[in-house]
Amino acid sequence: MAIAKDFGFIGRLCLDLAHTGDMGYGARFERLTTPAELGRWLQLSPLRLPRVRISLQDLKSARMLRGAIWRVVGAVVGRTNPAAGDIRLMNRMARQPGLTRELDLAARSMHWHQPAAARALATIAQDAVMLLGDPTQRKRIRRCENAGCKVVFYDDSRPGLRRWCAANRCGDRMRARLYRKRHKTKSA
Repeated sequence: MAIAKDFGFIGRLCLDLAHTGDMGYGARFERLTTPAELGRWLQLSPLRLPRVRISLQDLKSARMLRGAIWRVVGAVVGRTNPAAGDIRLMNRMARQPGLTRELDLAARSMHWHQPAAARALATIAQDAVMLLGDPTQRKRIRRCENAGCKVVFYDDSRPGLRRWCAANRCGDRMRARLYRKRHKTKSA
């Protein structure tokens, strides 16, 4: 996932939202700067939510949920206890009605039934509860092994040995670094 204005998606809905913040790099990396940007993220995300009305309160709620997810996942990865307030916030949002799909009358496709930003946030919070509450899934939460990267990802590989947030980004960088180090030692 690139640290850029465009959004990156690494495969787990709640972690995708968590990565829209500064992730410790500084406020200039904030991606959810306006309600329109939150709307764009919802459209591009795995939810593929159509245009919905997003208020400033929705944006504030999204940022609060995002922060709670980031901190709790960081605590899980760091093997420390998460803050109770963050857990309460995620649980409160996860108890709200989430998005539901419905089949079209021709039974050929589906769409969201009454999509709304609050429902999308409830769905994201439910995903976070599922990820963090299931011991099998929780064991597969990893932080990228590239020292310059702070991305946390869900390792969905079959053997569960994934080391980098993205093989074609941090993986390539780490392999190139090791290659240069090996060849520098040989020539010295």
